[in-house]
Amino acid sequence: MDERVPMTVDPAEAADAAEVANRASRFGFAPPRHFVLPAILLLLSEEPGYGYRLVKDLEDLRFGRIDRPSVYRALGQLESDALVESWLEAPTAGQARRVYELTPLGARVLRAWMGVIKEERDGLDRVLRRYQATGTVDAMLAEIDGGWAALRSTWSPVAASTPSARPRGPLVPPPDEPAEVTATPADPLAGPRPFRLVRARSVVLIEVRSSVGPISFGAIGLDGVIEADVGNNVVRPGSQPTAHIEIAVKGLRSGNTLYDAELMRRIDARQFPTAAIDLTETTSVGKANRYRLAGKVSFHGVTRAVQGAVSVDVVNDERLVVTGEQVFDIRDFDVPSPTVLMLRIYPDVRVRLHVEAELEA
Repeated sequence: MDERVPMTVDPAEAADAAEVANRASRFGFAPPRHFVLPAILLLLSEEPGYGYRLVKDLEDLRFGRIDRPSVYRALGQLESDALVESWLEAPTAGQARRVYELTPLGARVLRAWMGVIKEERDGLDRVLRRYQATGTVDAMLAEIDGGWAALRSTWSPVAASTPSARPRGPLVPPPDEPAEVTATPADPLAGPRPFRLVRARSVVLIEVRSSVGPISFGAIGLDGVIEADVGNNVVRPGSQPTAHIEIAVKGLRSGNTLYDAELMRRIDARQFPTAAIDLTETTSVGKANRYRLAGKVSFHGVTRAVQGAVSVDVVNDERLVVTGEQVFDIRDFDVPSPTVLMLRIYPDVRVRLHVEAELEA
């Protein structure tokens, strides 16, 4: 089941997307044209076919723009190389059709082509993994948009622990940075102002461990408001920002429909369509833009008190950029560890959050 969450389109975001598409057009987004040859061999290895049908099947493989002349030229080349053979099918009505079939030599060449394609895919996977490793918000957004989060090969926070050995209850980040509350009074002329989340730049990424390796679920388009007192590109010392952030859980995607369907079932997405984060307390810690937070997380109909740490950057006193991560035990929210066929998902999950918010007029 693939129920999409209705989403309003901001005109500025649409214009920005159009500008990106316009500038990107010079790169010619298209797969290597010679890959149409092994694709035709693959289709003919499944069953004999004729040109018009092959055009439609090639479009399903998403090899870019495919037209009938290019397919017939490819078939002629393959037949001249003795990789396919053809014959005219007796017409039942109208004109006779030429049917193509894979030859034994074509089957051997197809096997060799699969090795080439595997090498190409491995190279592209390395490019994607390096892009993921940059850790930028655009890399997170691309990871979720493209559904290629499964390329992640590492999982650090709790990989060595066993689920049964972990303490239950919300996890508090280790005291890696001593709390340092400043005594500087807040500016009496200032006060908290609302910052509305920018949906296109606000994302959550949920990374889980499983018996087959790491799996990531992500969603773009978070909603909410952050109330903060800012000045001189910092959160004013002594102030207490608050926030309410909502996540449409039906928007969580991994790129694997089986995993997604199981996730929606386990978290009862129909009954509990929204997860929420409410910030109630903020304490400055050692670094200038680091804060320790306290608040509540509501998920799957359960609300738990949590603590965590985030970094907050203030841009021109008009934009907030907040990033952080936390490890949760899904059993604390009454969610059993999912098991899909032979796949087991462990209860410890790491949640990475990146939100950007702009000052409301």
